Amino acid sequence: MIKGELYSALAGMETLLDTQKVLLETLDSYIESTERKLKKIKKLRDDLTHLQNASSGNFQDFVSNPINAFVLIKKLTVDWDDAKIIMNCVPTNEIATSNVVFPDHEDLSGAAKALLRVQQTYGLETASLAEGRILGAVDGLSLSADDCFEMGRQAFHAGSYDNAISWLELTQQKQFEGASEIRNSSEISRYLTMSEFQKERSEFMLLASSLLQLGFMSVTKTENPISGLIEKVVPKNAFVGQTSIIDEATYRKLCQSSMQAVSATYLSNLKCQFLSHHPFLLLQPVKEEQLWVEPKISLFYDIISDKEIDIMKSLALPALKRAEVAEYNAGFGHRVSDTRITKIAWLREMDHPLIPRMYRRIEAITGLSSSSAEPFQMANYGLGGHFHLHMDVLPDTETYFGPEMGNRVATWLTYLSDVNGGGATVFPRLNITVWPKKGSALFWHNVKSNGVGDILTLHGACPVVTGSKWVTNVWFHERGQEFRLRCGLYPESALKLTHGFKNS
Repeated sequence: MIKGELYSALAGMETLLDTQKVLLETLDSYIESTERKLKKIKKLRDDLTHLQNASSGNFQDFVSNPINAFVLIKKLTVDWDDAKIIMNCVPTNEIATSNVVFPDHEDLSGAAKALLRVQQTYGLETASLAEGRILGAVDGLSLSADDCFEMGRQAFHAGSYDNAISWLELTQQKQFEGASEIRNSSEISRYLTMSEFQKERSEFMLLASSLLQLGFMSVTKTENPISGLIEKVVPKNAFVGQTSIIDEATYRKLCQSSMQAVSATYLSNLKCQFLSHHPFLLLQPVKEEQLWVEPKISLFYDIISDKEIDIMKSLALPALKRAEVAEYNAGFGHRVSDTRITKIAWLREMDHPLIPRMYRRIEAITGLSSSSAEPFQMANYGLGGHFHLHMDVLPDTETYFGPEMGNRVATWLTYLSDVNGGGATVFPRLNITVWPKKGSALFWHNVKSNGVGDILTLHGACPVVTGSKWVTNVWFHERGQEFRLRCGLYPESALKLTHGFKNS
């Protein structure tokens, strides 16, 4: 900056014309920059106002749509973080001193993964999702170009490269049309390029993994450099080699209900009947629908009343926590996993008089003893909640339950709510799809006569698209069933029920 006595001569003051011009340009630049920032702040305010108005009716219904939930969480995380940077301040005193809960970036990632899981399982189009259209729900919010970019970014980091490419290409389209602005627009091309590269790489690894599972290929760890990469693709669980790519494809088709449950020939052998084989059932027989004979899989209706359901939910709500899965590799234990997205709580007989009554009711229907049964496991599935393909039998029950209980010989699953979209229980080896119906219960035997888990009971819980899914599980163990179940003629035969009462 040049200083001098300008006032002493008019000739010297001519230089102030340049100064005035520079100041005008500086102020114009500042005003333009400030207006851009203010425009972004106003945009966030308008978006939050729109969200508040859209959710003012029934908030639970609003956020049960995973599209709406994703948009809401994104506005309160990355968009609010950007606004704070623009305002060059921490949250105001009103926010800091009040009881305000903000979601974090893990919540954002979880909401995005839930939406991606629904999209992949049910084969939903990216463009339709971006317009707020999804199965089983009233149309949700439309996604902006920046929302689509965030979905593409999350899909890339989740390893869902096909979906990442479709979301990022839609982002480019929306940006080109000028529908909305986007943060870090230079990142779109970078993520798109990385996604396309990783897609080609993952397709090769999936092919190699498929050939390995189907027996058309083998690798030697010490000699073949590809073996280490394949190990990362092949799932590590107790049933490696049993869950195949065919099971995965069938699982998705059954979740979409695009396959016939069973053949017409086999269907003709199944029955629907009233059961009154136990004194407890004489006055109120139970409705049974047979889904499979060997292994036994049945669906029972009107097992529990709405009042009893409310009691079980109220007992479970304070104790719900994120479910874990059994870990079979690095020592026995449990860990949180993306293969099971739900929250659970355990209900025991001392928690409420209803619980022992439920045990007696199930005993009367199934003919099994609950002396070694596990507590009732209450499970609530939320956004994209699912439980991927698994078997209920464990490879080493002594480690988990001690030497006295034996394996999980049977499973009883009660549906405590209807579900607006998704949430079916499927058996891919049997082509069976069971849709949640409040008050009904699904029951099946898990092991064969030789005590080995029956692979035909491989099952999974499809992702919840909209709504909230409540279920409760009870697993019956071998101990106590010595005089309740009998073996078949052959080791591979299914278990048979032995009781002193005949079906009516």
